Amino acid sequence: MPSQLGLRPRFGSAGQGRYIELAGASPDKGGNLTIPAAALARAGLDPDGDWVCALDDGRLVLVPDAPRKIYVEATTCCNLCCATCIRNAWHEPLGHMPLARYQKLLDGLPTRRGEPITLAFAGFGEPLVHPDLLEMVRWARAAGLRVELITNGLLLTPEKIGALLGLGVAQVAISVDGADDAGYAGVRGTELEPVLANLAALCAARRRARAAVRLGLAFVAMVRNIASLPDLLRLAGDLDLDFVSISNVLPHTPEMAKEALWGRTAWESNFVPAHWRPRLALGRMDVNDLTRPALEAVWRDAPVIPPPALDGGAWRNHCRFAHEGTLAVSWDGRVAPCLSLLHSHPEYVYGHWKQVQSCTFGNIDDSPLASIWRQPDYREFRRRMRAFDFPTCFVCGGCPSTEGNAEDCYGNEFPVCSECLWAQGIVLCP
Repeated sequence: MPSQLGLRPRFGSAGQGRYIELAGASPDKGGNLTIPAAALARAGLDPDGDWVCALDDGRLVLVPDAPRKIYVEATTCCNLCCATCIRNAWHEPLGHMPLARYQKLLDGLPTRRGEPITLAFAGFGEPLVHPDLLEMVRWARAAGLRVELITNGLLLTPEKIGALLGLGVAQVAISVDGADDAGYAGVRGTELEPVLANLAALCAARRRARAAVRLGLAFVAMVRNIASLPDLLRLAGDLDLDFVSISNVLPHTPEMAKEALWGRTAWESNFVPAHWRPRLALGRMDVNDLTRPALEAVWRDAPVIPPPALDGGAWRNHCRFAHEGTLAVSWDGRVAPCLSLLHSHPEYVYGHWKQVQSCTFGNIDDSPLASIWRQPDYREFRRRMRAFDFPTCFVCGGCPSTEGNAEDCYGNEFPVCSECLWAQGIVLCP
């Protein structure tokens, strides 16, 4: 049977997609285009799947509305007590995901053509604290899944490094919130040297094994550690790392509220790029003594980074979780649409405190994840997030509605996301 796909660009940016030629096809009077199943099959697309349609520079883009990446919270326990951690301010139970529950997660995944689903062991605990983490990775790889790991690096023993590389983990991000002893200890409360030693051992093991694993650093920028960022970038270069993810701090305590570096950025995020004139289209060029003063002026005169005059708008009112098929599963089996809604917690956002209530659409103990994903309420939620029709709260300055995420002045119902820092490109996840 052919698939009926609407042509109207209702969902904003298309994100990942594939372009297929539809020779001779034309929409009907209702604005729908019939695409033969054979054409979809040639493109590696599932005729029975759900699709998001968008126009990208005049081209029709078909994006599967299917899970691509799942943040698996193996545990909420940790071997550190970082100043930035959400666990300093929540009232949630701690625990490990049992292997029986994890097996239900794997068994309930939807079948997927093309690239495999990614399981990213992350969340609000240290994955390597889980006693069966390597077994969980092994099961995922046996199921043909792609695996990522985000860790503080302290528990990366030679044995675990060898096991992770041997199992074919695709990416490991080491969370290092400071490149000098003072900056690191000020956030983590412990010494930096053991982490650097384990990171160097991981890099050396990758070279010896010629493993195709991406290695990188995750850095949370704040007042107390921003001066150490240049050293962190040099470290990444010296170790030949693949990426550095630089996020802002999301304050959960009064102490952390004083550390934020994004006060003006939040306000600027509610203005569309067209408001920033003149627009800049900057081609690549050499950086040398001749060009450096001009290039530095572009950054020096910008009110925020990236400069709005260079920003195409991809980081404004854009829910990456909804657009990219990403979700999160807690250690106790709850399925949330994003990391922010995985646990109830307080946040200090643009001058005021708010209580964020968790939002889940089911539990893998009760239903397969594939079924939860296709529930009408969850599908409607993703549609809302792609449209992102929420008020510009950062410009308005706050009101009683912003004290939580239950409702907003547009009449949207729980959960509302107008002050989501992920959607404004302020908080990032590797």
